Amino acid sequence: MKKTDINKTKNLRLRVLLAAAIILVTGIIIYSNSFDCSFHFDDYDHIVDNPKVNDINDVEAWWNYSKHRPLSMMTFVINYHFHQADVYYYHVVNLSIHIINSFLVFWLVYLFLSTPVTESYKLSKNKLLFSFTVAMFFVSHPLATQSVTYIIQRQAAMASLFYLLALCIYLYLRINNKTLIQNILGYSLAFTSFVIAVLSKENAYTLPVIIVLLEIFFFRKERFITLFKNYKTYLVLGGLLVAFILVFYRFGLAIFNSIPPSATSGTSVEITPINYLFTQFSVIAKYILMLFVPIGQNLDHAYPVSLSFFEPLTILSFVFLSLILAFSIFIYKRDRLISFAIIWFFVTLSIESSIIPINDVIFEHRTYLPSIGFFIAVLAGLYALLWDKNRKILFVLSFLPILIFSYMTYQRNKVWKTDFSLWSDVIKKSPEKPRAYLNRGMVYNSVGELELAFADYSKARELDSTFSEAWLNCGTIYGSWDKNDSALICFNRAVQINPNFKLARWNRGVIHGLLGNWEKAILDYNKVIELDKTFANVFYNRGVAFSNLSKWDMALKDFLKTVELNPQYPNAYFNCAVAYDNLGDMILAEEYYTKAILSNPNDIKIYFGRAVARMHNQKWQEALQDFDVVLQNNPNYPNAKTYYNLVISQMEEK
Repeated sequence: MKKTDINKTKNLRLRVLLAAAIILVTGIIIYSNSFDCSFHFDDYDHIVDNPKVNDINDVEAWWNYSKHRPLSMMTFVINYHFHQADVYYYHVVNLSIHIINSFLVFWLVYLFLSTPVTESYKLSKNKLLFSFTVAMFFVSHPLATQSVTYIIQRQAAMASLFYLLALCIYLYLRINNKTLIQNILGYSLAFTSFVIAVLSKENAYTLPVIIVLLEIFFFRKERFITLFKNYKTYLVLGGLLVAFILVFYRFGLAIFNSIPPSATSGTSVEITPINYLFTQFSVIAKYILMLFVPIGQNLDHAYPVSLSFFEPLTILSFVFLSLILAFSIFIYKRDRLISFAIIWFFVTLSIESSIIPINDVIFEHRTYLPSIGFFIAVLAGLYALLWDKNRKILFVLSFLPILIFSYMTYQRNKVWKTDFSLWSDVIKKSPEKPRAYLNRGMVYNSVGELELAFADYSKARELDSTFSEAWLNCGTIYGSWDKNDSALICFNRAVQINPNFKLARWNRGVIHGLLGNWEKAILDYNKVIELDKTFANVFYNRGVAFSNLSKWDMALKDFLKTVELNPQYPNAYFNCAVAYDNLGDMILAEEYYTKAILSNPNDIKIYFGRAVARMHNQKWQEALQDFDVVLQNNPNYPNAKTYYNLVISQMEEK
């Protein structure tokens, strides 16, 4: 190699390292205030309060918990194993993934401009600078916060990481002449990366389509129409068809099932594949607008479902998107990079924004991977328009937004700081969204602000009278205020709305018990057990109900089941002992009183119960010791002194 070539290579490496360092530092700075942002929303259900991910050794539990995303779920299992609920380390992992993705975007765009088709483009002469600019847009854009700061959405970022890695490896091997062994190893690595991506999140299934498009756009110089005269094209299309069939075989046609109205997501109408598609026309248009101007970011947009294609917003959005796609086809011959970037945007959105209904019609994290195509198309368009005419304006339009986006990202992370700040922000932007009031009410509830919590729950009910969770939470607050009749009304309404609402039935059973309606309580508990046979609370409560009806054999079965499900359940061992006591089995009663003392050594009623059992078992000395404990703690404990004296007399007779 000539000395000049060596110097060029060294210079290129230095520039790449400098670009990577800037990307790294930028990412760290703008997300530096995210490391103490709390868990939010689905984080609790899927991570913090999810026993299936709390044991790293129970592989079957956490793997099957999220069958379609087990590998991204595995990262939460590892996080929890080492750091439990210390949110700092979860954010470190999320940000690390985002920064690695930014590096991969840098590499990917550089490879796009190194292909046979683009090597003659003017842009290719500045491909390092252009790739760096795209990566900086990606790392700094505030729409990415929902994939980075929102912990559970690591799934979107992780799928993107291995998606991008597979593409980079594929393109690198296609561009460079490698040995057979290197190709085999490289393509195997790319395929493995693809598998990891699809086991992280389902939108990675679009990767085969993108690879076909890479071949069409960047490695075939002939006209588009001539591709269909080549038998290889049909082989590729046949392969894709097989891939799609396999995907549908794995997920089943149930993915196209309509979704009923849901107060949780704020939809008052059924979401069918067709009206979901109609809605996505305007949703995608909104995504594009927010990528241009990221104002009004919202965790939980209140977005109407389109019921007809002929709604004005739907038609206008369809026309807008059609024009963009038409432009992509029109510009294909002149600039395949821009054409491909536009297609990338739509293809990578297709899983979540097409005809597969999803309960929430819009979420900002869905733009994470598609945004790469958006940034490439816009920046390449600016370059084509301004490079030869006014480079100063081009640089301003390229780098000023990065500064603005970085500031907006930093500010957006402040909103994610706490549950209260996040849901207050949602209420401010979506005041008609009942779920927002429910979640803020839960925040108030968690800190003991019951009046404020009740106000938010009531507002949620006002916005949607079929919001069963809001009725449930109002009922629990009434219960904490000892307003059992009002609580019962709320729980009745929640069950009426959703007869299979486990928590509503369980709470109604508790209120029935407090009102002395034990038979009604048992009916509710029976239904809860039918719905969930692993719910320890309901077995305990039903055992209490049976106890109050003196059905001690049935009560005992429920208390033993409670202990089986949760060996640390409060008072479960004590109630087992009481049941054995009432059934006349004093040997087992004594055994379970002892177990109860081990779990709760400060409760003197347990010592009293064991003392009585020991009396029946004629263990006078041990009984005397237990009565001593009782009387030392409470000299006036009912019957304790009488039994104590009886034990003394029995010992004297012996």
